[in-house]
Amino acid sequence: MPVLYLQSAHEGPSATFRQAAADGRLTIITQEAFSAAHLESHSGLITGNQLDQDAMLAFKPALEAFLARGGRWFFNGLMVRPLVDGMAQHRSIAHPKRADFDLAAINPHPIFEDIDLKAIETNKGVAGFYGRGCNPLPDGAIAINGLGPKAVPVDWVWPREDGGRIFSHAGNDLSTMGQETGLPPLLAERIITWAQGGACIDTDAVQPATPLEELPIAKAETFGGHSSNSHAGRRLVAASSGTYYHIRSLEGPAFGDAFDVITTPEALSETLQPGDVLWVPCRTPARRMMAQRAVIDRHLDAGGTVIALGESQSQLFLPEIAFTPTPTNWWWWLDPEADLGVSITQPDHPLMRGIQNRDVTWHLHGWFTPPEGADVLAKDGEGRAIFYIDTVSTNGRMIVSSLDPMFHHGSHFMPATTRFLDRFIPNLKAFIHA
Repeated sequence: MPVLYLQSAHEGPSATFRQAAADGRLTIITQEAFSAAHLESHSGLITGNQLDQDAMLAFKPALEAFLARGGRWFFNGLMVRPLVDGMAQHRSIAHPKRADFDLAAINPHPIFEDIDLKAIETNKGVAGFYGRGCNPLPDGAIAINGLGPKAVPVDWVWPREDGGRIFSHAGNDLSTMGQETGLPPLLAERIITWAQGGACIDTDAVQPATPLEELPIAKAETFGGHSSNSHAGRRLVAASSGTYYHIRSLEGPAFGDAFDVITTPEALSETLQPGDVLWVPCRTPARRMMAQRAVIDRHLDAGGTVIALGESQSQLFLPEIAFTPTPTNWWWWLDPEADLGVSITQPDHPLMRGIQNRDVTWHLHGWFTPPEGADVLAKDGEGRAIFYIDTVSTNGRMIVSSLDPMFHHGSHFMPATTRFLDRFIPNLKAFIHA
């Protein structure tokens, strides 16, 4: 039976996965179209780090049955809604330094055979993309690769007593690692082969992992789940796509109290009230918001406010957005003399109070050409808008940025993004209630 690739991101999978689908070895299906029947007709499952873990919870019994039949699941990302009994919530490395991201093998696995782990440890010399913690090992799981001096098990495989196997990679999709050395196609092919039932670890002689209580990891966080406050007046409504980074950013201890309503994009038609402020978090799969275009247009026509953050392709679901993407330079800061040139153009604007240039500087994904009369709040080094307010294109207000702070905060990656949210969210709440 073929392997199922669950496409949660807006963009399709890489060429290697598409070729496997053309060869009949892989079935690619969007998460919105996914059903339990798909698991019944496939022997393997591959999910990416934009998996909607909220939606996947409804399939927990189907996942258990799939594994019990001998199925294999390759899981990328941070597990924040444990989807299988025996799994636990992701734990990040506490107060990490560069050495805490050194990657080393604990036990050999065919996926990494003859691959120099240094080639996937960093991306353009920057560490942290591979992983910043672990999905804790279930009983019986075998650690594969570890991070730092204590070998925090970022990769493990679990031959379950109840049947089936799970491979957990607690970071950005493994098949995107090692781009500088051309490794993504090889890694993608090996992931498919493993999910098909290919060679796995020899369980007879394995090195034990460091016990969880001895690892330098932070405490598990509490996530409040979706919420709904029906009070009259302006409410801050967040459309969560159930990704690990949305869950941590919207429901976690840092900002969970800021949002009056946390719902799904699909529930906006029955949730949004005229006075609400709709927050579309960064890296929301664009097709989910595109399906709500009529709801968003009505909200703006009625004078409502929409905030759309970066890497959600707001030009696809908001009116009058002119966006130019650019290749992302995330290694610029390795040069002590480097400067992205990002600057706040209106430091006294209510939304930008207390925010410094360094709080909007991590990396850039592109720029906007705002309409005449829009209010630009931040620009890149070339003077192009990366953050602006548009009250001229519709009857409502659009606050638009190419910055993606919630993705990085939710990934425990890049402190500037947390600093930005620490200041911007209170500023926003004061601004909308003024």
